[in-house]
Amino acid sequence: MLNTTFWKKYFEVYDLLNELIPYRELLDKICEELDVKNGDLVLDAGAGTGNLGVEIEKRDGRVVGFDLSPEGLGIHKKKTPFAELVIGDLSRPLPFENNYFDKICSNNTIYTIPRKYREDIFREFYRVLKPRGKVVVSNITLGFNPFKIYLTHIKQSFRKIGIMNTMLKVIKLAIPTIKIFYYNHLIQKEDRSGRYDFFEVDEQKDLLRKTGFTNISENKSVYVGQAVLNTAIK
Repeated sequence: MLNTTFWKKYFEVYDLLNELIPYRELLDKICEELDVKNGDLVLDAGAGTGNLGVEIEKRDGRVVGFDLSPEGLGIHKKKTPFAELVIGDLSRPLPFENNYFDKICSNNTIYTIPRKYREDIFREFYRVLKPRGKVVVSNITLGFNPFKIYLTHIKQSFRKIGIMNTMLKVIKLAIPTIKIFYYNHLIQKEDRSGRYDFFEVDEQKDLLRKTGFTNISENKSVYVGQAVLNTAIK
């Protein structure tokens, strides 16, 4: 089982993802779908090191970052000193009042939580979201291959900054990249052993429907086809 020591090491290199074009595109897509208005109170469920929270604050949203990892939230605090950060477990009832948030987002988090808890998680999202509030959720899907994300980044980087500059960046990031690939390998092993369950086709959409959400979007393939994104309204 992946314990707190694992996640501490993982978060130490996690922000390498900020260098990857497909990851930046994923954050932009979530923010586009979230459509934050000035002053919206947004729950980032599984906030980690705060990469999505930073983007929400840039769009004048107010962020409440919720995560199980104090290590991740410690990094988050340095990036967004004014964000409210709460340590907690998504598999348990959320420590917020009914109809509290204008919007909710969760990026590549719920797949790490056993399937038996997922319906309850979405029910809690529904409870703490204001009427007509919006939820945007993305999760890693079956067949996850992080190597595809990295290869796509290199191809896109060639076109944007040229071969030489791309190769210099690749060399600079070689060690943290190897580490994050190793950690992703361990996550994949957890999935094969049944401890982690990558999302199946339509699973996320079905959970939104079962828990009362409406205006549920069709599945949107994101993150170079490695994740699925859905939006819905309370």
